[in-house]
Amino acid sequence: MTVVTEPDRPIELNEAPTAPPERYQPSALAKLAKLGPWPGLVVIVLAALVAGVATGITAGFPAHWVTGIQNSFDSLANWITVHQTSAPFFAHFLTPLGSWLGDCVIWVSDFLNFLTWPGVIALFVASSLLVGNWRVAIFVVIAMAYFGLIGLWTVSMSTLALMSVSVMIAIVVGIPLGIAAAANRFVEQAIRPVLDLMQMLPAYAYLVPIVLLFSIGNPGGIVATVIYATPPVIRLTMLGIHSVPSETIEAGKSFGSSRMQLLRKVQLPLALRPIIVGINQVIMMALSVVVVASLIGTGGLGDPVLQALNIVDVGDAFTAGVAIVFMAMILDRIVSAAANRIGRPSRALSLEQQHRKRLQQGAILAGVVVAVIIGTILSGPGGFPPGWSISISGPVNSLLTWLQTHLYHYSSLPIIGGTSNLSAFTTLEILNPLTRIAGNLPWWIPVFGTAALGLVIGGWRRALLVAAGVMAIGYSGMWSDSAITLAQVIVALIMCVVVGIPLGIAAYWWDGVDRLLRPILDVLQTMPAFVYLIPVVLFFGVGNMAGVAASFVYALAPAVRLTNLGLRQVRRDMVEAGNAFGSTRMQLLWKVELPAARPSIILAINQTIMLVLAEVIVAGLVGGGGLGYDVVVGLERDEFGLGLAAGLAIVIMGVVFDRLTQGRFVRRLPA
Repeated sequence: MTVVTEPDRPIELNEAPTAPPERYQPSALAKLAKLGPWPGLVVIVLAALVAGVATGITAGFPAHWVTGIQNSFDSLANWITVHQTSAPFFAHFLTPLGSWLGDCVIWVSDFLNFLTWPGVIALFVASSLLVGNWRVAIFVVIAMAYFGLIGLWTVSMSTLALMSVSVMIAIVVGIPLGIAAAANRFVEQAIRPVLDLMQMLPAYAYLVPIVLLFSIGNPGGIVATVIYATPPVIRLTMLGIHSVPSETIEAGKSFGSSRMQLLRKVQLPLALRPIIVGINQVIMMALSVVVVASLIGTGGLGDPVLQALNIVDVGDAFTAGVAIVFMAMILDRIVSAAANRIGRPSRALSLEQQHRKRLQQGAILAGVVVAVIIGTILSGPGGFPPGWSISISGPVNSLLTWLQTHLYHYSSLPIIGGTSNLSAFTTLEILNPLTRIAGNLPWWIPVFGTAALGLVIGGWRRALLVAAGVMAIGYSGMWSDSAITLAQVIVALIMCVVVGIPLGIAAYWWDGVDRLLRPILDVLQTMPAFVYLIPVVLFFGVGNMAGVAASFVYALAPAVRLTNLGLRQVRRDMVEAGNAFGSTRMQLLWKVELPAARPSIILAINQTIMLVLAEVIVAGLVGGGGLGYDVVVGLERDEFGLGLAAGLAIVIMGVVFDRLTQGRFVRRLPA
C-alpha cells in the first residue's frame, strides 16, 4: 500500500524505517569473513615460514620427532599373546565369540553338504523362481554347474558358508543400528564417523589386528567381513526410513499408533526396498572381503587365487576369479529380483489364482526335496562328482602367453614399445621422481600445503584435520613409505581420470558404448582386487608399475559410471537452451553439461582415489612397495607393530584424501 504525503514523495507503509547507517556498520570479523580464505592463507604461509626457519630445510620428517608407536604396538601384541588365555576379556568374550563364529560356519557347511550338489542348485533355482524370475533361474543353473565342472565346488561352498554367516550377522547388526540412527539424531551423528572409517579403511589393512585378536581361521575372516560390509545396510536403512513421506507418518499418528507400531506397520514396510538394496550391497562387499580374508586362513575361493599368484599360473587364477564373479552375480540377481518385486504394485488374485500360486510354490519346494534325494542316491552327501571336472586353465595360459610374447618385448608396440619398456619408463621417469620429491620435501611444506588446500575447500576445521593427519603419518615413522604409496596413488588416479572421464562422456553420447561398457564394468567391480595382480605381473613385471596397473583396472569403473550418471542427470531445459543458441556438441559439453555435472565428477574422483588407495595396498603382494608392503610383512613375519603402524597410516591417508575431495562442490549434490 502506498500513501502520498507530498506530491513527489510516495511512502511504502510496509517498508521498515531506515536506521542511520552508523548503527549497522559491519564488525571487524564480518569484514574479515568477506575477504574469503585469503587471511587464513596468509596465516598458514607465515606459520610455514616460521616452521622452516625453526627446523631448517631438511629432507623429510625429522627423525627425532618419530614416536615409538611401532614399539608400543609390538608391546601391546606381546601382552595380548601372553594374556590371551588368562585375561577375562579374552577368556570370557573373544575366545567364546570366535568359537561360536567358527561353529556357525561348520553348521552351514554341514547343511550344504547334506543338501548335496543337486539340492544346492535346486535351492537357488527355487529362490529365483519364488521371486518370479525364470531368467535368473536359468543363469543360476549355468553358473553353479560351472563351480562343479571346473573342480571348485567344495571351495565354492566353503566361501558360500562363510559369507552366509557374515552377511546374516551384518544384517542383524546393521538394520537395528540403521533404525536407531533414523529415530535418534544423536545416534546418527555418533555412528556416522565410524561408518566413514569402516568404509575408507581398506580391508587388507585391518587383517593384522584381527589376526592378533582372533588368530587365523574362519572367526577372523567373519569379523573382517562384518566390519567392511555392514555400513551399506545401515546407511540404506536410514535412507529408507527418512524417505517415508511425512504425511504417511502423520496419518499413522492420527490413528493412535505408538512409536513401535508406527515403525513396524508404516515405516519399515515403506522402507523395505531400500533395505533390500542395502542387503544386496552387503552381499557384494562381503564376497570381496571373504576372498581377501583367505590371507588369514579362511580358505574358500581365495585359496586358488593365492596359490596361482604364488606360482604365476594365470589360468587357475582366471578360473577361480570367474567363479567368484558368478557367485556374486547369482546372489545379486536373486536379491535384485526380490527388490524389484517389492517395488511393483501387487494386484488382487482370485481364489483360483491363489490356489494355482500355492500349487506352484509347493511344486518348487517339492523339486528341492526330490533333488536332495537324487543327489544322496547318486553321490551321497558332499561335493560334485570329480570325474565330471574339466579344465580351462590351459587355453587361458596359452592365450596370455601369446599376449605376453607379443606385448611385453620392446619392439612389439609402435612408439612406446612393449609393456616392459612402458613399465621401465613409468617407474624410472615418473614414479621414482615423484617418490623422491614427496619423500624429500621438508615436512612443513606438505603439512602447511595440505592445510591451505583444506582451508580453501572446507574452512579451518578441514585445514586443521588434514594438517594433523599429515603430521600423524610423520610421527608414526611411515613418512618415506607413505611417499611411495602417494606416488602410486597419484599416477593411478591420473590414468583413471584421463581414461575414465572420456569413456563416461562416450557412454553418455552413444547408447551402444554404454551397453558395451556395462558388463565390462560389472566384472571389474565384482572381481576381487588381487585377481588383477596376476595378469599385470605378466605384462609389467614385479614392482611398483604392477601395482599402479592393477589399481587403474580396479578403480576405473566409478570414474566411468559417475561421469556418465552426472551427464545424464543434467536438466534437459539447460541442454535445450544451449541447442537453441546454436551450440555445437562439443561447445554444449564444455560450457553446459560438464559444469552442471561437476558435483558427480568430483564425487567420481573421490571414489576413484579410495579404490586406488585400496588396490595400491594389495599391490604390496607383488612388490609394489610402500605401506602395502609393510602390511604384507606385518602379516607374514608377525611384525605386528610395523603392520599396525602401516595400517594406521593408510587410514590417515584415506581420511586426508577423502576430506580434500569432499568440499563445497560435493555438498551441492542433491539429496
